[in-house]
This record gives sequence, C-alpha cells and structure tokens, in this order.
Amino acid sequence: MKKILALILVAIFVLAALAACGKDNGDQSKDTQSAQSQASADTTEDQSDISEDTSNDIYSHLRSFNLNERTVKILVYDDSRGRYKSSEIMSHTDNAEKINEGIVDRNRIVEELLNCKIEEVRVADVLSSARTDILGSGEYDIIMPYMPNAATLAQEGYLIDLNEFSDIIKLDQPYWDQRANLDLSIAGKLFFSTGDFSLLTFDCTHAIVFNKTLVANTAGVEDPYQLLRDDEWTFDALLRNASLVTTDSDGEDGMTFMDTWGLFINTGYTTTMFIGSGERLTGKDENDYPVIAVNTLRASSVVEKIRDIYNDSTATIVIENYESSLGGKYSDVYYAATAATGENRALFRTMSIVDLKELSDFDVSYGILPTPKFNDDQDEYYNIVSAILASCICIHQNVQDPEESAAVAEALAAASTETVRKAYYEYVLKGRKIPDEEGEAALDIIFNNRVYEMATIYSFGELSQLISTCAAASTDIFASKFESIKESVEQQIANVVSAYEDMG
Repeated sequence: MKKILALILVAIFVLAALAACGKDNGDQSKDTQSAQSQASADTTEDQSDISEDTSNDIYSHLRSFNLNERTVKILVYDDSRGRYKSSEIMSHTDNAEKINEGIVDRNRIVEELLNCKIEEVRVADVLSSARTDILGSGEYDIIMPYMPNAATLAQEGYLIDLNEFSDIIKLDQPYWDQRANLDLSIAGKLFFSTGDFSLLTFDCTHAIVFNKTLVANTAGVEDPYQLLRDDEWTFDALLRNASLVTTDSDGEDGMTFMDTWGLFINTGYTTTMFIGSGERLTGKDENDYPVIAVNTLRASSVVEKIRDIYNDSTATIVIENYESSLGGKYSDVYYAATAATGENRALFRTMSIVDLKELSDFDVSYGILPTPKFNDDQDEYYNIVSAILASCICIHQNVQDPEESAAVAEALAAASTETVRKAYYEYVLKGRKIPDEEGEAALDIIFNNRVYEMATIYSFGELSQLISTCAAASTDIFASKFESIKESVEQQIANVVSAYEDMG
C-alpha cells in the first residue's frame, strides 16, 4: 500500500510540473531534448520556471504581489549550531552541490515571481534576535526559529496566526507539512509550521541505519529491507537481529564501546520508539487543545518492551553512557556511534537523518529504516521529528508588511517541492550511498509518516522525559512515574491553553 501511495504521489508531482511548463504527453521526448539544450546554453529558463498562462498554476494567488525589488530578510541559525544550522534559505559551501542547485533554482523562482531579493541573516540565537526585532525596527520579514522557541514567541503574543493569511498561504497544499499543521495547532490557531522548504526539519527526522556487511556476514540475521517490505519490521525484529550480532570483538575482556553491538541507541530514541508504536504523549480534545494521551493500557506494554530492549546487554549499548570514557578520540559520542557503523561494529544505529552526513567519512555499505512498529498488528510506521532543533516559519507582529511576508513564505514552500526537496532526496539517496529503489521506499515511509509531539515543543512538565526515564529504570515504574508528574503536566498544559485563550 505504501509503495502504491508513493507512486501516486510521484505521478502527481510529475504531472503538476509538466502542466506548469505547458507541456503535453505527446511532446515529452522533444521537450526533454529542449530542456537539455537550454541547460547547456545556460539560459534563464528551465523546467522549474513559472508560467504566466497555465491551467494548473500553483502560483496564481501570488501573481498580484510586487515587492518592487526590495530585499526580503529571513532570520536563521548560523554555523555555531553545528549539525543543526540553517542550510535551506541560501546556498553554502558545505552544502551538497545538488542541494545548492535546488536552493538557487527555488530562490530564482520566488524572486522573479514576487519581484524581490531574498537575503538570510544568520545568528546564533534566533529567539533573542527575534524578540529584539519584534520590539524594535521590524527588520525581518520571516523568522525561522527552532519549534520550542517559536512556541515561546507564540505564547508571548508576538506571532501572527498563519490562518489569517488563508487567501495567501494555502496550508492545505502538499508543500506544507499537513501533519505539522495538525499537530502544531492549538485552539485552531497555527503560529508556526513547516514544509518542503525546511531541510532542517527533514534532517531532524529520526530513523535507523543498518550495516549491510554485518547483515550479510552474520548467520541468521534477516534482511531489514525484506522485513520492511513484508511489513514485519517491529520491536521484536529489531531485538532478535541485534542479539545475533553482539560480540566481544576488540580483544579485551568485557564488553566496551569498541566491541561489536547489535544496537547503538541514544536515550532520546526511547521516546521515538514510543511514538513509533503509534502511542502519543499528548493528543487533542474537541476544541483543539492539548491533552495527556500517554496513560493507556497499550502504552504501558509499549514502554515495558522499550525498557527490555534498552536494558538488554546481549544486544544494546546506550550511546550516551560512554561520553566520558572515549578520551577525546572522537568529536563527540554521537560521532563515535557513527564510526561504529562505519567500521562494521554496529548492526543498527539510531539517529537523526542529519547524522547520515558523517557516514560519508567511512567506506561502508548501509541502509536506512523507519522506526519499527510495536508489533505487526500496527497499521502504520510513525517517525517523530525531533522538534527541539527543527526549524519552522513564523511571521511576527512587527513585520514591514504581513501580507508580503505571507506571500514570501507561501512562495518558498510552493517552489521548494521540485527544487529543494527533490535535491535533498537525490542527495540522501545517491550522495550518501543508499541504493535508490530500496532507500527511496524507506525514505518515503519515513518522510510521509512524520509526526510532531507537542510535549517536546511546549515542555509540559516532565512529560517529554517520561519514556526515557522509564526505559532506563531497572523495574517497571511507568504507572507510578506518570502519577507523580500528572498534576504538574496538567498545570503546564493549562498555562499554555490560557495563553492562547487570552489572544482571543
């Protein structure tokens, strides 16, 4: 079913692109040759160009805007943020070539469409700079903070509800992340969201990589891609195969970080597994207000299974537990875990997509997987976006022209699908040694089933740490721990609800 859906989506995108260029199916061969000739001649037009006369014009609602060649300033994170810096608004030397090409093409479309010039302003602290701008000169047309910082600005009353621009920002279109729109709204208000423009949101999506050499060379280990194709990639499959690989391989007595392990897991991935099971920390009531959703009978069983995996010394090593014992051999303990994959010492390694960049330092054959299901009764795979460091688009109350800011946000989203997002897929698949067919199917599952957990964005008491705390415990403490934090969590939720109600 997933493959069919993916093929349908691809077909839709292709047909939309062809329609936007005024093409018909009978001239595909001629048009392809023409496009190649244009590219080689370095003309200003290509298949991504906008057209003034087409029946399926995704930019029709934006064509009345004319920003009179003014510079549009977008506030983003600078290089001091390491793995989680902005790389999506302007091209940068450390971006992959394909991604830079996609960014240049996307920006040209937006600039020609709106008659403007895009400029990014890179700072270490977007929250602080945004507050200064909101209370001051209103220099920035769009701000792109991490989602928890956007939530802070929203509660402070500094952001404009994106729904107010319904004639400009088409939030129901596929270039906006529909799950983000659903998960991030409160009381029908959406002060920040994301879409195909946000490479950092893609990069912050959690997944698992597996080492193909260990799969091939270890007796009894199942092909993870076959498990995924058969819809049998589950918690039990993860643990079953991880146990077969773990061995004392470094020549020293006792198991250490330098041995071969079935599963390198980071502490935060325990919450990812909980979300991957289909459970949630929070949900929504009939008024679109957040409510606690974690206290279910099934959730208790899920947490106990996660605790079993996390504490199984025959299969699992916890990445952070070795942070102080590696002696500066690696830049950090997470890179050390990547090195274990690259050196064929890790069958599975939990990670964010951004960590794939580091695997290019190693000559290793690997694949990528979504977070496993709890069991094969589960209908879907769910992959959380680590929203703590995921970027989003906001428009604050003191911008020069709110409607022009909205037009830029919409144009960036709409123009990114066939440029930036497509380039990202090409780079992840080809530039990072993931075979096209199997890797693309896995990435489709990952990116088409992303979710956002409000508890990790709004800091509802200790709720965001509940699963990791229970997973690390030596006994089952889920029920008692939840009861101990329930009152404070409910109060934190009430505070957020009150802040949104006060906005009217």
